[in-house]
Formats: sequence, C-alpha cells, structure tokens
Amino acid sequence: MSGFADYEPETDRRALGAEVQTRPAKEADLDACARLIVARTGGSVDGRRRRLLGDLQDPRRYSAVACVSDEVVGYGGVIWHEATSADPPTTAPTGYYLVGLIVSPAWRRHGIGELLTIERMRWTAERADTIHYFANLANGPTLDLHARLGFTELTRDFTFPGNPLKPGTGVLLRAALTKDH
Repeated sequence: MSGFADYEPETDRRALGAEVQTRPAKEADLDACARLIVARTGGSVDGRRRRLLGDLQDPRRYSAVACVSDEVVGYGGVIWHEATSADPPTTAPTGYYLVGLIVSPAWRRHGIGELLTIERMRWTAERADTIHYFANLANGPTLDLHARLGFTELTRDFTFPGNPLKPGTGVLLRAALTKDH
C-alpha cells in the first residue's frame, strides 16, 4: 500500500452536491488540520497542532483549509525555504514551497486538492514570482494535478531539510506565478 489515494485519472467525481470553500486557516481549524495530518503521517495531534500554530504566526508561512459547511475536509501549507552556502550543492533552491496537501479520505477525488493548491498559489503570487513543490514519483495524482497547474520538473537529484523521500524516489518541481493565480 502506497499511502496515496487510489489513482483513477479517467474518473471525474467533482460533482460533490456540497459547496467547498477554501480560505486561510484560523486557530479554530488547527485541531481538525492536526487530526488530518496525524491520520496520514502519524505522531501526536498536540505536537502537530503546536507546529501549525507556529505556522499561523510566521509571515513566511501560509496554511489553507478546505471546508464543506463548517467541517475542515482538507489542509495544505506553504513554507519559505532558505538555502545557505553551507548546504550541499543539491539542496533545493531558496523560495516558497507547497507542503502537506492532505484531504480527508471521504472527500478525495473531488477537486479539493486542486482548490487548495490554487489557493496556496494565489497567496504565494502576492509574494513571489515562482513556487516550488516536491513529490514522490509514485504519487501520480499529485504529479498530474501540479502539471495541470503549470509545474515543471527541475530535478530528481535534490535534498530538502526534513524531506522524508528516499534518494531517487522524489522530484522537485517549479511553477511560474502571476498575480491572477
């Protein structure tokens, strides 16, 4: 089992019957976001919530949520990464990075990941002209999504602090941004 949602690229399940809204995360959303993350990656809900609270307080980070009614059904973040001269030459370049896209299993394959990614790109476009993303090469849905949104491959030979991908299993992507993202 890969840990990724089933990949069915020919299936269009966007007819939700419910309105999905994306918006900046608020402190009141953090428990739900932490539970989504921990369900996918493990760890402590309290620990993850503390990190998410730190993200809300950092002007170079952004957390977005997708909601159906008042229920948080998806989360995604943006972080600023600063490469230094002490880093290995394969270190990912300085810039903003999309991180942590997670959608509740019951709501996957309804376009929520795309809505969250567009929202995070919009936020970043107000601050930069490019955005980066790295992914597991086995995660076809996310690679297809990001390709549709203009991401192109930079390299497969890269390092990133805290990146859980094993060498040779990931790809680093970049997209140009415009103010209308």
